[in-house]
Amino acid sequence: MCAQNKYSAKFILAVCDIFQTFPSFVYLIPVMMLFGVTDTSVLIAVIVYATIPATRYTVEGLRSISPALHDAGAMSGVTNIQRILKIDFPLALPHIMLGINQTIVFALFMVIIGAFIGTEDLGQYILKALSDLKGGGKGLILGICVAFIAIAFDNLIRTYAEKRKKELGYVD
Repeated sequence: MCAQNKYSAKFILAVCDIFQTFPSFVYLIPVMMLFGVTDTSVLIAVIVYATIPATRYTVEGLRSISPALHDAGAMSGVTNIQRILKIDFPLALPHIMLGINQTIVFALFMVIIGAFIGTEDLGQYILKALSDLKGGGKGLILGICVAFIAIAFDNLIRTYAEKRKKELGYVD
């Protein structure tokens, strides 16, 4: 809907801008009030926090498609669903993949922040290791492992997006 209507796109992007100005732990407060201190609370906060970049990149990717391609598709007789599936999504895929990349990084970050409320997940192991007097090394290793997970996904997705951009002729 946002790709076809500039007012809805402006609204959604404004909502994304507003949510990105909040510190990450602020997402936990309303969820904890509704669901208590549980893994479900952290999961909901992770989903809300991490979907913002995916939404932003998807909207921008779909809006960056040339109107001439839409006109060419309309002249060829494609339906709206066919245009979305055969023209819009394949051309916007590099942008969408970068949004997924950012979503993964944001989700990993939020899982670690979620450890502060006492859930049992990856972030809790890092927090326990850092709070122990002799656990600094273990905490550092766990933190580096999380960073490597993020770097690996970042590298894979960015490589795929660049390859796709070259296939589509966006980059020389």
